[in-house]
Amino acid sequence: MKRSVSGALGAGLPWLWLALFVFFAFTTATVKPAHPAVFPLLALVGLVDVARRGSQLFELLTRFRALWTALALVVLGITCTELLARHRQVPGLAPALPLQVWLALCLPPLTLYLKDAARQRAVLTVFGAFTAWHFVAMPVEAIWGAKLSWHPVMLLPRDAGPLHYQASGLAWQAYYFPGLFLPLFYLAVGPWLAGRTGSSETPRRGLWALLCALWLVPVICVQSRSAFGGAAVAALLALVAYKRPKHLAAWLALAGLGCIAAATYWYLFAENKSGMDLRWGYFQLYMRESLRWPVVLAGHGFTLVPNLAMMAPGFPPLEHSHNDLIQTLYSWGAVTLLGYLAFWAALVHIVWTRFAARREVWPLCALLAIVPSLMTDLGYQHFEKAVFLMLLAAFCMIWADAARPGVRQADD
Repeated sequence: MKRSVSGALGAGLPWLWLALFVFFAFTTATVKPAHPAVFPLLALVGLVDVARRGSQLFELLTRFRALWTALALVVLGITCTELLARHRQVPGLAPALPLQVWLALCLPPLTLYLKDAARQRAVLTVFGAFTAWHFVAMPVEAIWGAKLSWHPVMLLPRDAGPLHYQASGLAWQAYYFPGLFLPLFYLAVGPWLAGRTGSSETPRRGLWALLCALWLVPVICVQSRSAFGGAAVAALLALVAYKRPKHLAAWLALAGLGCIAAATYWYLFAENKSGMDLRWGYFQLYMRESLRWPVVLAGHGFTLVPNLAMMAPGFPPLEHSHNDLIQTLYSWGAVTLLGYLAFWAALVHIVWTRFAARREVWPLCALLAIVPSLMTDLGYQHFEKAVFLMLLAAFCMIWADAARPGVRQADD
């Protein structure tokens, strides 16, 4: 009897863990964090459970040791920096370690739990539901101002052609949409159309390219230049993967389409938005302060509370540098930045060698969709973007060596 109960708990734990992880990941935000105990508890329970699966965990850590080593350096660097900042009593720090630390520690159980095909399909179905919801909700919010999201961020009135509101809530440009739900589209639909989930015998690149192009509609409604830029580049990549242009004229036509789209968008939505002068001013300020010795090694600690000492002359006060890498250096120091760059290098290497080289571009589309918002806003410091990086890394590791049904015949 005890053995059967233990077996039932062992079988049900991964499902419960994934359900809680996805729920809190999708309903928590940078401006509305979860209870401080939620993700530490998830990380602890998940790590204890997968530690019992010694061989599976060892294989996972060994096969992708570059990625795991880099992530361990990030976790160690952030932890040490935050402890030092608390020792110095830096004002504005949260009372606990940042959620980014616990998200990274959730990656081993997340990856191993998602190796099960049934759990994969369930989680990807949830991703698809959120993607479909955004596809409908964002134009409705932008045109009519109906508040359809559940985060406490109000809509911003802002006319741009037929659009009357800058979509907020889950689509607020700096956080939820470009950081999590825009790249989630490529993770929700890409594996399905690539034959990764058993739903297709051969990759369907034409449908993939069409969906990537259609997704520009809700992206435009968000009125975020970085979201539009990433989605436009991803759509062009999907089109290239579908048709594989072989002549210079075709490439020039694609480049022309990209330039026209960017120019049109800038014309429609650049007014009343912060310009490069403000971003460049804070970029220089944070870069200068980041390089001061010896704080360059460990950083200042991360807070989203505006620091009046960090004001660029002539500009309104902001709470960060509007750049992923500079903010990482300023907040968590050079050691963490090196680990973070190494993590990106390892992830890009997996995406390029295991997927893009086989003309499977959904992970690359997802990365391209998120990169512009990393250059013009925060990256791993935003909870939503950290969540997406962990999700993408998990699925890339799961499918890195798995052959797709019918892929050889389709590619030959």
